[in-house]
Amino acid sequence: MGWARELESLFLPLREASIPEQVQAYKQLEKRILKETRTAFERQEMRRRIAETLLMVTSAGPWRGFSPYLRRMERLGYSSMDCRLLVCSWAAQATKGSLAGRRKTAALIAEFERRARGRKLYPELRQQIDHMLTRARRFAGLDTGKDT
Repeated sequence: MGWARELESLFLPLREASIPEQVQAYKQLEKRILKETRTAFERQEMRRRIAETLLMVTSAGPWRGFSPYLRRMERLGYSSMDCRLLVCSWAAQATKGSLAGRRKTAALIAEFERRARGRKLYPELRQQIDHMLTRARRFAGLDTGKDT
């Protein structure tokens, strides 16, 4: 999986770039790498990783720039519960007063909690998850008691 190294190698050079420049660079990388992948699994995993990276990048901007990549991630499927938790956090960051963003973030958090409810987790891990979700709620403005 040389494409994973290529993906990681873009992170530092792009850290000072604008969001549109970062999105463009990652999309170009994706297009190039898709031509080189040999298996369906590799293509799916590469698309997921690029989608995760695009979510991370666009979470610093407005909801309207973040939401298309969120829909893409949902369509591709989450690779793990860790990924779902990160997406909850990134969605909260991207909300920035958007009512649609707040609603979607609340739904993402509720879905994560529903899926995590039946899992046996170490108490420390459960505590970290609760802390991260609490911070996401606060960041998105979901802890204010207002109806979403």
